[in-house]
Amino acid sequence: MTIVKPVQIQVANKVFEAWDKLGVKGRAQLLAQAAEKLQGAQAGMAKWQLQNAVAEIGDKLVLQGPTGESNELSTHGRGAFLCTSALDGNNAAVGLVGAVFAALVAGNPVITVGPTGQAIMDLIANHVPNGVIQNVAESVQDSIIDDIELAGVAILCEPEQANELTQRLAQKAGLLCQLVNETDVENLGTIAAPHFILRFVTEQTITTNTTAIGGNATLLELGSSAE
Repeated sequence: MTIVKPVQIQVANKVFEAWDKLGVKGRAQLLAQAAEKLQGAQAGMAKWQLQNAVAEIGDKLVLQGPTGESNELSTHGRGAFLCTSALDGNNAAVGLVGAVFAALVAGNPVITVGPTGQAIMDLIANHVPNGVIQNVAESVQDSIIDDIELAGVAILCEPEQANELTQRLAQKAGLLCQLVNETDVENLGTIAAPHFILRFVTEQTITTNTTAIGGNATLLELGSSAE
């Protein structure tokens, strides 16, 4: 049986590389324009996610290696993320805004769900390249979750729902699908934490040998059995 891939996943995969290559600061500048259109707690949450991303993952880190090499550590998006909420209310909407902005600024294309997701998408779509953010009806959500190329699901839900979704994602083939869940809708403790942004990225290290010829001779000698 031929499985038809959701068109939203196809679109997300096509725009992923270009969006990720903009870098954290470049994406934050575009998304900041969309954040200005939000109001109240939603605006505060969106702006905080952008500021936190620039502070936490905005710069590459250069680490000196034990043998003199230079190790450049950077972060990149994981791929297409589904951002959704199984909860209603103002706090849930604020949390969903936080999840969407975090996923986007981290370098991932985002698929939102339903009317609330549509409202968020409408605010962002004009400020980012086509396809970076899309919205689907609730009836399509399951097909997105089950797709083998979905990189992650960010959801506000009850603890029981989070447990069920964990098991469901663990049984999938294809990419290891990251679950980012918020079950404390009153305080949004997970979404408001500085390390929340790290759930949406993967790390990459590039090592450059900066030592002169023979520079590691002492280390090599220490590792030998010669007397």
